[in-house]
Amino acid sequence: MKKEHDITLSRLAKLIETESPHLLRYASYRLGNIEYAKDALQDVYLKMHSRLSEGNSSDVKDLRSYLFRTLSNLCITKLRELQKRNLVSLEENFDRTECTAEDFESDFQRISLLLNKIPEEQAEVIRLRIYGGNSFAEIADILSIPLPTVKSRFLYGLEKIRQGMKTI
Repeated sequence: MKKEHDITLSRLAKLIETESPHLLRYASYRLGNIEYAKDALQDVYLKMHSRLSEGNSSDVKDLRSYLFRTLSNLCITKLRELQKRNLVSLEENFDRTECTAEDFESDFQRISLLLNKIPEEQAEVIRLRIYGGNSFAEIADILSIPLPTVKSRFLYGLEKIRQGMKTI
């Protein structure tokens, strides 16, 4: 049992190492702030490590999908907490000193504007695909929805974004 536990924690460590850039990019765009994203990743890593250390890994089929699902849920929770505090919108609160690239701010604002104009279900699929680097099958597993639903949400969301780009 201990050996299986050590193997699972080792798999988690390797997964975190390889997926960190995708997870950080996804959380950054989702939360609109790189520091919030780093905090969210830390919270997810600790939560998963604790869960796996306690031996609660039997119901986790795909560790990668579980990691993204946990991060997605945590981002939703953090965004709700921010809204309850009556803070200004993420676009207005974006700090230029937190950018990792020169054009991150303008890209973030334009993309956020477009994603806010489409249904949240479609926006979340697009975020997981583009920022998270997930396949459609992985997104279906992360969101616990059928694969055709993921594909249609992605397609319809992109079409709405294309139409929205014409007006920007």
